[in-house]
Amino acid sequence: MLYLEDYLEMIEHLPIELRDRFTEMREIDLGVENTVDSLQDRQKTFFAGAAAMNTSEREEQYTVIRKDYMKVVEESKEKIQIAEESYGLVDRYLRKLDQELHKFQLELEADNRGITEILEKRSLELDAPASRPSSFLKENRAPKKLKIQPHHTTIAHGGGMERV
Repeated sequence: MLYLEDYLEMIEHLPIELRDRFTEMREIDLGVENTVDSLQDRQKTFFAGAAAMNTSEREEQYTVIRKDYMKVVEESKEKIQIAEESYGLVDRYLRKLDQELHKFQLELEADNRGITEILEKRSLELDAPASRPSSFLKENRAPKKLKIQPHHTTIAHGGGMERV
């Protein structure tokens, strides 16, 4: 019944791996943005001076700019590939968690029939927004009880009771 501990041990490297992948994606993205900005400037210059160029010069510059745009597309595809791999990695871990939860549920049910339904209901009750205002509960805890002055009663001279 050490499902949680085993799962946590299994995913302990996941945050670091995701951080590394996201950092790589961010670096690729920054490189692509810088290259696109540069290419747009080169493209404007090319079109502004294209009429003054001879055909071979125009074709040569066009081919260079086009190749650089193709490199940008390839880098963007690489970023997409890393994102898809990251999604697949998280998805595999989620599927594994679902499997472990199912095993745990079966084990609980084997020991105490109907216990998982009871626990799920309790969990939903705790998670559901109560009819009370949200300020009533802080972090799913009831507020501290206010200290209330106890009411003292004394018998007055007239024989009746009075609050002091």
